[in-house]
Parts: sequence; structure tokens; C-alpha cells
Amino acid sequence: MNRSIKNVLLISVNNERLPYPVAPIGAAYVAGHLIAAGFDARILDLCFVDDDFAALTDEIGSYCPDIIGISIRNVDNLTYNRSIFYMPRIRDIVKYIRTITNVPIVAGGSGFSIFPEEILRYLPLDFGVAGEGEQAFLSLVKTLGNGGGNNIDIREIPNIAMIDNGSFHQNPVSYSCAMTQPDRTVLNNAAYLQFGGMGNVQSKRGCPFKCTYCTYPSLEGSRLRLRQPEEIVAELAEMKERYAIDYAFFVDDIFNVPAAHATEICEGIIRKNLRIKWACFATPFSFTEALAKLMKRAGCSGIEFGSDAGSATTLDAYMKHFTPDDIVKASSVCRKIDMPDAHYIIIGGPSENEATLNETFKLFDKIRPRAVIALAGVRIYPGTPICKRAVEDGIISKDKGLLEPVFYLSPDTPPEMLLTRLQKWADGRPNHVVPALDIRYDVSTLEAVRKRIKRGPMWDVL
Repeated sequence: MNRSIKNVLLISVNNERLPYPVAPIGAAYVAGHLIAAGFDARILDLCFVDDDFAALTDEIGSYCPDIIGISIRNVDNLTYNRSIFYMPRIRDIVKYIRTITNVPIVAGGSGFSIFPEEILRYLPLDFGVAGEGEQAFLSLVKTLGNGGGNNIDIREIPNIAMIDNGSFHQNPVSYSCAMTQPDRTVLNNAAYLQFGGMGNVQSKRGCPFKCTYCTYPSLEGSRLRLRQPEEIVAELAEMKERYAIDYAFFVDDIFNVPAAHATEICEGIIRKNLRIKWACFATPFSFTEALAKLMKRAGCSGIEFGSDAGSATTLDAYMKHFTPDDIVKASSVCRKIDMPDAHYIIIGGPSENEATLNETFKLFDKIRPRAVIALAGVRIYPGTPICKRAVEDGIISKDKGLLEPVFYLSPDTPPEMLLTRLQKWADGRPNHVVPALDIRYDVSTLEAVRKRIKRGPMWDVL
């Protein structure tokens, strides 16, 4: 398959805009590595186009790429009872590309990385990058091209997945990519500011925790890899000065772990007097008033906690590293310093029953955070502890395919009962958002809210 490769087109197929669109910084990281290595790389972002096929025709016809990467962020919208499966549209996109060019097509992205074999067979494609893509995709491009001076066998490139003569092969996964920053020149920054209200930044990769449903450890590794705080501060400064991004969101799985790293980032922002607002994901575990105050001084205007439940039984079943008391303390810290806090909770997971539901509802009624975002059921991913639990509980068979969305719902909380309880609880509480029931989560409501506010998450004003 050797051919001269110069032009590389990365296609971000994600067009989900609820609750707001997310810029494809993963593809921008890959593009940056390609450009630094001497390739011409660009991103075709399908998030804001009206016609996928027209956009593909125009871009491929004018740019004439020598290889195409398909970036798949999610395979579905992760919403029980309102599930949307994205893969049929992506398959149509791949089929259409095949009608206008015969260049190699390589899949990648977090969605692909969870289901490498299933997606390669579904689309179908020969190659994909499972895991971090910067170095792996660059090495693959050099290997497939005849001008890159790379004699490495494809089976020696970490993170490459392939279908070879009908058989699936996955090279060993490496979590060793040196983090720099994405190349934002290839992003439609203005559109994401207009429709999403913020730019994304990543300060670390990896997650040391073992939450029963989470894919982060398999996607990024279980060892934390931290970027230098001064590099992050410099990136934030560039985002504001060069792209007019005055609101950022830290897409790290958890911003406040380790606390020393978060502290250094905040201190750097304060020293540089960046005057940029930002929000982040955080864990209630060891969330201190000292750090919260520092975050606020550095411009943090909202924290999203992955609290999951208000019952110790349910938290244990989720294999969380904190307790209901930690959630109460974290929320009280936010209230004390006037920091808006949103708490994501998952209703109906392992060990959920009438008693644990009541405990969760009671706890969040007690702490009264700025927002509660309640999800029903747990999306089951292969290789996670909850997948094993789902087999044990008879929810799925051992060989059940999981590419199309399947959710874990506790046998003790039948769907009708669960949704009825959730509806009754959320209806009378204006700070509650329930995607499964379209409670304060429909497109018209969110678009109206976005028109009223210029930047940041929208749960703060719902």
C-alpha cells in the first residue's frame, strides 16, 4: 500500500451539540504532530455543516488528501431512554468517501479505542488507532507512505489495530505520548465559542481510580502523566490572546488530583494575571477550602463533581474512592465561597434499590447544589467491572455485543419505577437536569439559554 503521502485530512464526525458542542482537540493533537513532522494536515469538522456529503465532496475535491483519518469521539449519546446510535451515519460517511477517493482511511478517537475490532468490521476499514493517536498515526502515515523513510512494520507500531485477511489484530497499547498542546490553527475556534461558549484544555492524562463503569484507565492508562503547569498557563494565555477564547474547560477526568498540580496551575494563572474564566471536572474526595479559594482566585467559575450517588451502598458498588460525607463537605465548601457546583449522579446502577434511591434523593435535597444532573442507568462498556457485573446479574449474556448502546439497570429498580421516581423528584426542583426524560435538556431550552449567556456551562443558569 506504499504511496507518496503529503496531505493528511482528519475528519471529525461528531455533530452532537447537546448540551454543547465539544471541539475535537484529540484530532488537533494529531494534526500538530503531523505538521511538526513536515506533513500538511487539516481537519474537516462536520459538527456545524448542514450536509455531510457536500462538505466531504468540497474538502476532498479541493484538498486531494493522500490519507484520511476518521475521528470518532463517541459511538452514541450515552443517554438511556433517549439513546442515539451514531455509527450508521459514520458508516454512510465512510461509504461515501469510498465513492470519491481510494486513499487509505484510518479510524481513531476515544469511541473507536473502546471498540476497535467492532468498528473496523462495522465501517468497514483496515486500520485504526486505539488509544493515544499522535505518535501512532504519524508512524502509520510514514509507514504507509513511500517517502517517509520509515521501515517499521505496521505490526510493530504501538496502538495500531487492523483487520488482516479477515482476522483482527491489535498491537500493544502504549501510554507514553509526550503531551504538548493541540494545534488550534486547524480548529473552528469561532464556531465553538459561539455555540459552545468555551475552549478545551487538557492538563494531564491517565486516571488512577477504578470506577466500575469508566473507560478512562483503558483509554489513557492508570498512571497520571502531568503536563508542566507553566506550559498549561502559556497555552491558556495563547488561547485568549490568539483566539479570543476567554472561557476554558479543563477536560481532565479529575482536575483536583493531584492537588499540588492543580495548585500550581492556579498559582500560575494568578501570577500571569490571565483574567480567563474556566470550569472543570472534580472529585469530592479531599476537596479542600484552600484549593477551592485558590481556584476561584484563578478564574474558576464552576465545578462539575462526579458524585454519582448519595448512598454509601451505591458508591461502593461503583467502586468510588469517596463517601457521602465527602460529597456534603465538597458542596459546603462551594457554598461557603460562592462557587457554583454541579453534581452528576447515576440512578439505577449496581446495588440500587428503593432505599438507596431515597438516600441519594435525600442527600442532594440536603446540600442543594447549584445543579444536579441525573443520568438513568449505566452505559456498559467491554472490559469494565460493570460489564462483568451485568453478566452475573443476567442483564447481558457473556458474548453480547456492546457497540450498540446497552445500559445496566439494577434488577431492584425496574425502568418504569426508576423513571417515575426520577420524574417526580426532578419536576419540583428547578436546578435538576435529567437527559433521559428531557427535563431541562431539550434542544430548544438549551439554545435559548445559550443566547442569554456568552460563555461557560449552562447548568449554572438553568
